[in-house]
Amino acid sequence: MKTLSRYGLMAMTLLKINIQRGLEYPAHLIGWLISNPLQFIFGLITIKVVISNFQALGGWSFEQTVFLYGLGIISHGLSVVLFIQTWYMGFLITEGELDRMLVRPLNVFFQFCFFDFNFIGLTDMLPGIIIFTYGCMAASFQFTLANTLNLLLALVGATALRGGLYTIIGALSFWIQRSRQLIGVQWKLFDYSAKYPMNIYPPIVQGIFTFLLPIGFICFYPASQLLYANAGFALPGNLCLWTFAVGIGFYMLGMMVFKIGLRWYESCGS
Repeated sequence: MKTLSRYGLMAMTLLKINIQRGLEYPAHLIGWLISNPLQFIFGLITIKVVISNFQALGGWSFEQTVFLYGLGIISHGLSVVLFIQTWYMGFLITEGELDRMLVRPLNVFFQFCFFDFNFIGLTDMLPGIIIFTYGCMAASFQFTLANTLNLLLALVGATALRGGLYTIIGALSFWIQRSRQLIGVQWKLFDYSAKYPMNIYPPIVQGIFTFLLPIGFICFYPASQLLYANAGFALPGNLCLWTFAVGIGFYMLGMMVFKIGLRWYESCGS
């Protein structure tokens, strides 16, 4: 408990420092507040144009798809705030910055997650909350106790799932040195899985995104349960609980891959 308390206090201190650093240049923050929402607004416009011209996607209406999209953006914003450091793991390894973390009397993975807390990433969450709120009203989503608990489970699981996948790809830098390009591929996969219902894709693609690379659990499966919408595959049980379990599992897998990679690390240039 003493160790947990120490790390918790340190995390709060680092959070405060990073917020102060983020507010040091107000114009920079304002620029992000303006530019970041634009990408999600154009994403929403794209969905509207597609559904207006081709009607419902996989049985999902525009209102349901907006709910799905907003849910995905919120988990994206949370993961960017907490795990964006893993995107630059290759730089830290090749430039020797990781050596500094190794000589500190702190858990290395903790340092990765909290020493550069991405306060600016909150600008990704704001449009997500607005879009999701609109989706809830348009799709007549009811905030009952059960739905609220399921929604929280889904958000925690989706954020952990994104963070786990980011960590796995970032940790590949221990072997290939540069994995930044793979993060770009992952962005595209997350974008297409969060913007449109997954059941519009062929069954083999749905299977891959369900059982092999389970990004369908980021927002599609929990949204299908919360809205009683077509989910394609008939998965048993509570899909929001499945999302939570899959997310925590992938996060633990990411930590495991990171620890294995750390054993291979032989200082700068390894």
